[in-house]
Amino acid sequence: MKQQERGRISAFQYMCILLVIRMTATTVAFPFMTGHESPTDAWIGALIGIGGSLVLLELMVRLSLYFPDMTVVQFSQALLGKFFGGIAALLLVGFWVFDAAVTARAMGSALVNAFMPETPVLVFIIVTVFFGANGARQGLEITARWSELATVGVLMTAIMLVLPFKAMSFQNLLPILPYGLSPHLKRAATMTSMFLRLSVLGMMIPYVRNKKDVLRYTRYTVIVSGIVLTAQSIALVAVFGSRAATSAVPTLQLVRQITIGEFFERIEIIPVSLWLLNSGVNIGAFIWASSLGLAQLFNLNRFEPLTYPIGGLAVLLGMVLFKNYVEQVRYLIGLQPILVPLVVLGVYLLLYAGFIFKRLWFPKRTNSGAPAALEADPDDTK
Repeated sequence: MKQQERGRISAFQYMCILLVIRMTATTVAFPFMTGHESPTDAWIGALIGIGGSLVLLELMVRLSLYFPDMTVVQFSQALLGKFFGGIAALLLVGFWVFDAAVTARAMGSALVNAFMPETPVLVFIIVTVFFGANGARQGLEITARWSELATVGVLMTAIMLVLPFKAMSFQNLLPILPYGLSPHLKRAATMTSMFLRLSVLGMMIPYVRNKKDVLRYTRYTVIVSGIVLTAQSIALVAVFGSRAATSAVPTLQLVRQITIGEFFERIEIIPVSLWLLNSGVNIGAFIWASSLGLAQLFNLNRFEPLTYPIGGLAVLLGMVLFKNYVEQVRYLIGLQPILVPLVVLGVYLLLYAGFIFKRLWFPKRTNSGAPAALEADPDDTK
């Protein structure tokens, strides 16, 4: 088996990458609130989404741990055969490229709408994609190191939730469940679809030093990001009330409410800088996974030459997929909760079907990977 990627990361760095990917999707647009009815109790849908996401990601991680030295692209061919496994792998690679484009467009559109309306959105897309592609070309270790710095953005987000305390009115959180559970199930589906963007973990797990910690740190990712996003939804509604559901960039509007000692105001440049870093790491992780996946799929010696072409494709898709920011928000709240589960869960359902079939007909061959995933020492997994 060719080892196109020789870098190794810690379980903590693995968690940092996942946290950055998960938080980037909502720090800009906050789609599981925008456009939904009953914004006052949006936190209920967030909590439901956390529970469902924990189950789905645990199943994805456990399948990867049965093949500790293989990426999802590689073991998909082992489970489904070269042809059908290749199609499944291409679906995941295509999704990661598409998601990189969506992330770049979301960040670019938010900056244009909030700060520089005269600047073409293409400028911001190119900058963020180039930053991500350059990091991806250097390998997973570089992206992981940047993700540790970018995780500061998650902590900053949590701290900033309490800073506009004087503008909060917790009466805005009432009434609770005025429309029943139906709106919250839709919102939970939106949130779960964002967690399924973490399907890229199937490419990272073989390069984690101590694989025994992978499942635990995946749970930490879901719980920490879920708690921060639930608190963020409460803070947004407490400050803006029902208007939180109509704001194009609600998190940025929340930051603009912050004043420290009536001296420090308009400090939104700090979180925006962190969001740019987060977007770069997010895009870099998807470009790395896509490049490595294609290299493994077509048996290439190196994945690095593919990073810039894939980045260019992400720029092109970012420009042609959406006419404007409103259209992108409609995708995030309307089409994404259907498209992402259809692709990611569809592929993993096929992989589990192949896995079960292999276990029934070739139990010794399939079970041989499980002990390595669960009992190997850190040095054995390098």
